[in-house]
Amino acid sequence: MPEVITKDKIAELPDCSRLKVSVDTIITRAARELIKKKSIELQLIEESRSQREEKQKNDQDIKRGIVTVVGHDRVGIIARVAGILAESNVNILDISQTVLQGFFAMIMIVDLSCSRNNLSELRQKLDDSGEEMGLKITLQHEDVFRYMHRV
Repeated sequence: MPEVITKDKIAELPDCSRLKVSVDTIITRAARELIKKKSIELQLIEESRSQREEKQKNDQDIKRGIVTVVGHDRVGIIARVAGILAESNVNILDISQTVLQGFFAMIMIVDLSCSRNNLSELRQKLDDSGEEMGLKITLQHEDVFRYMHRV
């Protein structure tokens, strides 16, 4: 999966610096504008065929899950969910969260390949924690989404 460079990442870089990116990197329009404004030099890195194959193999080895959290906003939601995942040796690959009119909504993509718990056990831990906090927390294997719309 290609890396995505956003305006926020460019904002962290000093003016007139150099940024090394692979040729398949996606750079948002806002990031491109900021790159020009800050006079940042982009250096493209060509990956060898063996590196691409290794990367694809590693992507296939990852067993990903989707965690969703919905409920009334309160302090400690992200910390609690992240703590449960960390205890189970589950890595958070990506996270998006927002608060809409007092309601908290979060989606996480997690790597389940090194988990100390099977999917059912981890799902139960998250569900129990959600009940304690008045939230609905679900964990689904990515295959549910991958095969959902196949004919």
